[in-house]
Amino acid sequence: MKDVNFDAQTVRVALHILAVCVWVGGQIVVGAIVPALKRANPDAVRHVTRAFGRIGWPFFGLAIFTGIWNMLSLPGTSASWNALLGIKMLLVAISGAGAWLHQSTTRVSVRGASAGVALLTSLAALAIGVMLSG
Repeated sequence: MKDVNFDAQTVRVALHILAVCVWVGGQIVVGAIVPALKRANPDAVRHVTRAFGRIGWPFFGLAIFTGIWNMLSLPGTSASWNALLGIKMLLVAISGAGAWLHQSTTRVSVRGASAGVALLTSLAALAIGVMLSG
């Protein structure tokens, strides 16, 4: 019989889900509003993206911290589960690198490609995280 408990696992998983929601959801929202901002007020884009960075990066760090905390609290896992976890970790690293590159380059083509890579790898890591939690 399954019971309901509020414990460290609840806090850990809730923080991880919150962090992932802010990181992935923020990328989607900012990506969706940037074209409208560029038309209405091109200078606003820089302010909005910096504002997201101030909240997005700490939540990316929280996602990594709670992800490691999740891994440390796991019982034994299968080789295939561990392999999938490794793929997820690689995707998270690529997402962070893509977001960092997007933020730090001035080349428009690199900005677009790196934003796409950051978002797609974030979404893939999210999907794999759901698979691993099941």
